[in-house]
Amino acid sequence: MTKQPLRYGPSIQLDDDVERIPLDKSEIEVRLAIADFVIRRVTGTPAGEEIFNGLIKRFENRYPHHKLLTQYLISPGYMDSGVDGEDIY
Repeated sequence: MTKQPLRYGPSIQLDDDVERIPLDKSEIEVRLAIADFVIRRVTGTPAGEEIFNGLIKRFENRYPHHKLLTQYLISPGYMDSGVDGEDIY
């Protein structure tokens, strides 16, 4: 059996097959920046709870993943949600 070469490139869709494609460094950096920006604005809000509910099944029975989701999305006061996050990079 021949080994398939790794496929690199942006994963625009959120299906499982596309998400298995390795991300390049620039895409990882952009995704992390987006995540940080969004997390700081939704922590402890109804939007944060909605995101939590959408992601929790993906991390069910996995520690510390469940704890981190809780802290980042539904625990008011865990993060300073008034910060722009621009000074962290």
